[in-house]
Amino acid sequence: AGAGAGAGAGAGDGGMSIVAYSKNGILIKFDMSKHPSNPQLTQINATYTNNNPFPVSSFVFQAAVPKHAKLQVNPPSASVIPASASGTVTQVFRLSNPMYAEKRMVMKIKMEYDANGNHVSEMAQVDNFPAGI
Repeated sequence: AGAGAGAGAGAGDGGMSIVAYSKNGILIKFDMSKHPSNPQLTQINATYTNNNPFPVSSFVFQAAVPKHAKLQVNPPSASVIPASASGTVTQVFRLSNPMYAEKRMVMKIKMEYDANGNHVSEMAQVDNFPAGI
């Protein structure tokens, strides 16, 4: 990651990055890499950043993909996202999409967390995946 990350530019491993969500001070970035020998498989490394001046705690992220695909979700690195972008929480997803060549991936996401004395529940749709995921 660096100044050139984003817009399809990536490392030599064909890495791709998108901003999956950005609202209420919460930024979620997906860094994706294809399996070297099976194009149906994509690893998604999610990074959660909190730009608010207060920490976000009890953070839970859920994701759903269309019926033709499967998503394996690993536990997050922590449930507290530090304030003021002073640290991140990461989570790894493994996506199996047999229709990667025909249909663009769409993911429905839901997150719940506590922030500044409030319990927040947000739902969104990630539809900016690059072709072939």
